[in-house]
Amino acid sequence: MISKKQPSPSPKNDNYARLANYIADASHKGEKCMAVWSAGCMAGDDFQLGISEVLATQACNERTKKEKTYHLIVSLRPEDQDKLTEQDFKDIEQHFAEVLGFEEHQRHCGVHTNTNNLHMHVAYNMIHPKKRTRHEPYRDYWKRDELCRELEQKYKLELDPGRKQRREFYQYVSGRNKELVPAVGNAKSWEDVHGAMAAYGLQVSCKKEISIIPFDRSGLAYRLKGYELHTSFSKEVLEARLGSFQDKKGFYPTMDSFAPSEKREVALKNEKAEALEAYTGQESFDGYLKRNEKIINRARESSSSWQEFQAVLQDELNITIKERGRGAVIADLTVRGKNQPHAKLSSLGQGYSRAKLEAEFGTLKKLEEGRRAKPKRQYSSKPLHRDPERGDLYQKYKVGIERRKRLFKEQKERREQETREQKLKWKIKIKKYRIDSTLSWKEKRYLVNAAKAEQLRHEELLKKKYAGQRTKIKEEIPYGNWNDFLRQQAEAGNTVALSVLQSSKTKEKKAYKERPVVKLLEGMTYTVDNEGNITYKLKDGGVVRDTRKEIIASKDNEAREFAEKLKLRRFGKNKSQGKGR
Repeated sequence: MISKKQPSPSPKNDNYARLANYIADASHKGEKCMAVWSAGCMAGDDFQLGISEVLATQACNERTKKEKTYHLIVSLRPEDQDKLTEQDFKDIEQHFAEVLGFEEHQRHCGVHTNTNNLHMHVAYNMIHPKKRTRHEPYRDYWKRDELCRELEQKYKLELDPGRKQRREFYQYVSGRNKELVPAVGNAKSWEDVHGAMAAYGLQVSCKKEISIIPFDRSGLAYRLKGYELHTSFSKEVLEARLGSFQDKKGFYPTMDSFAPSEKREVALKNEKAEALEAYTGQESFDGYLKRNEKIINRARESSSSWQEFQAVLQDELNITIKERGRGAVIADLTVRGKNQPHAKLSSLGQGYSRAKLEAEFGTLKKLEEGRRAKPKRQYSSKPLHRDPERGDLYQKYKVGIERRKRLFKEQKERREQETREQKLKWKIKIKKYRIDSTLSWKEKRYLVNAAKAEQLRHEELLKKKYAGQRTKIKEEIPYGNWNDFLRQQAEAGNTVALSVLQSSKTKEKKAYKERPVVKLLEGMTYTVDNEGNITYKLKDGGVVRDTRKEIIASKDNEAREFAEKLKLRRFGKNKSQGKGR
């Protein structure tokens, strides 16, 4: 079980009603919801009336300039889906409300089944319904994390790994608060703060908030927000006293440093690239580099200068290394300009920093112009699926996606042209009113204001016109990437598309020889996710999930019976191969 607080939007974009309707999946009539409810509202079970009640409560507090909504997500593993009932989810939400201090506050909750991991969304109104004061939980991460461990034991859920390292780092830093708090409190500049933190092997960075990380570690597992340790470490407090944040300039001696109990190699991950591959089913540029890392390593070992190294990279992979800021990036040579795919040098490992390569080859030199050798391979955003039958489907996808791109481009050009013509037309009209000597200044002001209002009306009509055209294009070609195309084909009953979608799974997951489903069950509502897992939704609200390795059913008789039938169809008489619950 993992809990996460979604980053708060700016106060002007804080919209409780929009979030609550998303939780209820109002735009899709609740297709992805297993359960929806509200709590703490006088409206009782009336979800929409409860939203109106929350908006009225939030409007009563005009003093706060901060957001008024706390968005919590609690995510579970697929194998935990059958262990919890709707009442269990309500009890879990009640536990979180008590721990976070929202037990008396209004909230709207929903359990979504549209992803691999069953997850619960909760929108808390941070304004107390009676006191009208704003409540923001303090150190909420640690409270939520501790509650997750308790709930895992209570409901016998799968344990969530990876939290131990962050807790160890928190204990290390908080154990030195007696020394750090006075040192930071007495600091007269940001350099003093950096020096005080460096004494314990820590460094400070700042984006939206002050973050503390150890010198030799990186990533979310070893990153803490300053205010989680002490209020004096918050960005607001420090910048009010020391001015805008400044990066460290000097070098400081270290008396102590953080050492985790279990030393392990932390793989360098590009979370955005991995998320892109999981979402689209196509290879990212970062993934292309890592899958050809051996070629890059051999090129480095066999080269004695930048010219040789850059030439081999171009001939083998059609990539180059170029300067960017004070560092360097690996860039694709297939595409030029601002849309050129690129990745940080460090994505290949610590040995690929600019400083280390320059120590080996000298000052960074660009690829020599004029080289036109045809590379042996190049990045093309190819599908990651390994199924041999993907060829025909991919050709069909490429025809559709190229047509979609062309239609969107033509529509964009028409919209921009018409917008320019409209602006010029109204500009000329307004200028005529302003220079017309036959009009009084009052008449000019009235006519100019009326023209501006009419211009805004025409702009809105223009937006609606082209929004309708975009909608028609999306209806004609409803997929935007390879995974979307496969999912829609699979949901339409195309078993070849389903098998291609499932081919991205690792071989280790195939622990048995499965029987292919020739035709998906008739008259059954089902959805297919990006990994080819099929989720069947029954009439009484039950859910059955076919992950190929096992079949998971919710806690009701209809779901269990359907799961048994599906097991028999998927695995034959040997039911032990499938896991129906």
